[in-house]
Amino acid sequence: MNEPSVFDDDREWSVPFETIHIGNVPHRDVHNIYGLLHTKSTHHGLMQRDNGTKRPFILTRSHFAGSQRYAAMWTGDNTATWPFLILSYSECMTSNILGLVFCGADVAGFLDDPDDELYQRWYQAAAWLPYFRGHSNKGTKRREPYLFDEDIQNVVRNAIKLRYKHLPVFYTLFYEHTLYGYPLVRPLFYTYPTYFEYDDHMLIGTDILVRPVMEPGVTEVTVTLPSNFNSDIWYRVDDDSWQWYSGPIEVNTTVDINASPLYYRGGSIIARKDTERPSTALMINDPYTLYVNLDGANVAEGRLYVDDYTSFEYLTSKSYLYVELSYIAESAGIRITNLDRTSDSSDINVSIRAIIIHSADGSEVQEYSTTKDGTPLINLDIANELRKRSDGFVIPL
Repeated sequence: MNEPSVFDDDREWSVPFETIHIGNVPHRDVHNIYGLLHTKSTHHGLMQRDNGTKRPFILTRSHFAGSQRYAAMWTGDNTATWPFLILSYSECMTSNILGLVFCGADVAGFLDDPDDELYQRWYQAAAWLPYFRGHSNKGTKRREPYLFDEDIQNVVRNAIKLRYKHLPVFYTLFYEHTLYGYPLVRPLFYTYPTYFEYDDHMLIGTDILVRPVMEPGVTEVTVTLPSNFNSDIWYRVDDDSWQWYSGPIEVNTTVDINASPLYYRGGSIIARKDTERPSTALMINDPYTLYVNLDGANVAEGRLYVDDYTSFEYLTSKSYLYVELSYIAESAGIRITNLDRTSDSSDINVSIRAIIIHSADGSEVQEYSTTKDGTPLINLDIANELRKRSDGFVIPL
């Protein structure tokens, strides 16, 4: 926690400011960087331990400008109430704008005990924050998902599965953050400047919008689907309807406990890993499913970044693959372009299981598992094809 935390109500729960550190430094002068120095030294120690071969993972509660270089952060002691659920989004969207992007909150609240509805809604919402952890005070009731009824387990399980499927999206956004400083999760106004009062809506990158149910006992929520220049289309994903809406629009959406409204932006290609596994470690070499969500001009594009997930070889040897995915309307194909031709993808495994195309023109959903000539998509070695054709190649469908 590294504030440092001192459990004394008379001391503001911290070390007294008049405390003297080594070098005759009063705590008043270092209080705000105390946690940062802890995480920095821990990061240094882990790098030494592993001889610089593994990326350290450190979680901190106390943080300061620069903490994002060394650690993920969580928002501290929240309470199992509905206002704190909404606050978890506000806090993490704010921290993302400030550059501390690896943010999360204690799922279902650290203090007190959530009721069954809040417990389920919190998992559905928290699945979209960069850092995702269930955590509670030792005085609360045990709340591991397997202790609940099967219906509740299914809601939690589905939320976790949905997060796992979208981990390629988060991973790509993390990489792009290192390049450009973009936040991972964003308030609507980051992309749509006139949309200020929406703490219960969140963008993941530019292409995914979530509006979790953050109110108790409701059967309907209002979803605001934004647009710049009346040009954005949004596809409803969570209910498998893929119904599309032309923004800007407010949609009164019926919800039950299984519904947590999720939308893909028209014009996007979302790369997911849809094979369900017990853990993410078992998903590393699984193929991708590409969800092509056409806009009104039949255009869609996306990006995908892949490396070995654990080492620093993406820095030391440029061992990674970073590609752009583009839909070609004339041939209903997918063009894959290497966005960094200086990278070395010889140790990278990328394959595609299926390509699913959604259109706002009333066309049937098109799902492909083979190329136009009948070659199974799964047989295409994407990295190898790009090494043979540095300017990119097209998957004809």
